[in-house]
Amino acid sequence: MTASSPDAPPPSVDGRGRPWSLRRRLLLWLLAPLLALCGAMLLDAHVGAQRAADRAYDRLLAASALAIAERIIIGDDGPEVDLPYVALEMLGSTAQDRVYYRITGPGDRFVTGYPDLPGPSGGSGGHSAEPAFLDGRYRGEAIRIAVLDQPVLSDGAAGRFTIAVAQTRGERNRLAEELVLRSAERYGLLIAVTGVIAWVAVTRGLAPLNRLRDAIRARSPDDFSPLRTDVPAEVRDLVGAINQFMARLGASLEAMERFIADASHQLRTPLAGLQTRAELALRAGDGAELRDAVGRLLDSTRRTSRLAEQLLTHARASGGGSDDARRTLDLAALVADVARACVPAAAGRGVDLGVERAEPGALVNGDEVLLREMTRNLIDNAVRHGRAGGVINLRVLAAGADHGVRLEVEDDGPGIPAAERARVFERFYRIPGRGEGSGLGLAIVRDIALRHGGAVTLDDGAGGDGAGGRGLLVRVELPAEGRP
Repeated sequence: MTASSPDAPPPSVDGRGRPWSLRRRLLLWLLAPLLALCGAMLLDAHVGAQRAADRAYDRLLAASALAIAERIIIGDDGPEVDLPYVALEMLGSTAQDRVYYRITGPGDRFVTGYPDLPGPSGGSGGHSAEPAFLDGRYRGEAIRIAVLDQPVLSDGAAGRFTIAVAQTRGERNRLAEELVLRSAERYGLLIAVTGVIAWVAVTRGLAPLNRLRDAIRARSPDDFSPLRTDVPAEVRDLVGAINQFMARLGASLEAMERFIADASHQLRTPLAGLQTRAELALRAGDGAELRDAVGRLLDSTRRTSRLAEQLLTHARASGGGSDDARRTLDLAALVADVARACVPAAAGRGVDLGVERAEPGALVNGDEVLLREMTRNLIDNAVRHGRAGGVINLRVLAAGADHGVRLEVEDDGPGIPAAERARVFERFYRIPGRGEGSGLGLAIVRDIALRHGGAVTLDDGAGGDGAGGRGLLVRVELPAEGRP
């Protein structure tokens, strides 16, 4: 297996080879329409050039037909034509073209020329002084025909003659091709110049992305501060998304590092205790002593397991994870479900645990796993540190005038002195003389509430005196569903 260079281009996402660069995509979108437009313009230029060539040579055909019409004389023996060969030679002056003519008199009577030359019959060319033009084929070649219907007066005799003069299209097509070729050269130059300008413009336009790439590559692996690179307005959203991702990633790594440090520090003592109790159980003699040692070992195992679980929950609650797990939840139903699961533990201390009030419509948008863990920690703290044989009341109040959903947990235990209420939210802080505990319960509650845009406050229980006696009231305020 070979390591890839950090400067190597990323592989294609779909596995079909190297992906197209943004530069190539932009150039394609810029030049492809220009190529199509130039192609359409070249086609139009071809049609226009053919028409221009026809107009130029049609004048010669018309002049030749008029010149022939002027040389028609009606004599005693019939019509006579003195052909102006100079005009015909002018039409056929090139090696590519040949000239044909046909003259018919009154009654469509053939006078002279090529009798099989296609064209209208005599008298059918109309009575206009201008000749008519049409295309046809003669002797296997494409031809252009000028047809003139001309009245002739000579020595008192009159008649209408039809003169048709035809020329092959070789010279016309050559002229049209030259005009089209010149247009194609101009369009080709336009495309080449536009391509160079577009390449330079796209390269300069993509320069901020290159600076952004260089800024990211220059970052150290542990630098998650926001990017401050100057970028165009179109890329600001991308930079903002990168900064948000880096912030979440930094928070997640910080939470992971904190979890590793906390776990290595906090689990060392419980694990040592487990080892000691296991050794005592191995040395236990009779059955009663063995059962007592195994019971103590079981209690230590449960506390250690709970500590590890709280460490993981705290790391997840305080990390910058995604909010994809959030959904609309009925907080009252969730609290009632968690309370039922905690009843056996409360009954072990003789505590009366119950939901005193649960208003309908207490909807929040949140992570169900975290909100369950928050409620469980509130109940667990009240059971552990409240009065044995006491009462714990849970209340869930729906959105009121403050547009928030409130969860209250109240016990009748010793409470928390006002001077200690700020410190109990610190990690691993324990009130002196309050027995065992990890010191993470309220820290987890606060982090989960903050993660959901809420807040936690502590107050005296019913009948409290403000000095930390007669119970504790923990109040969690969460935004209602649909509220920021």
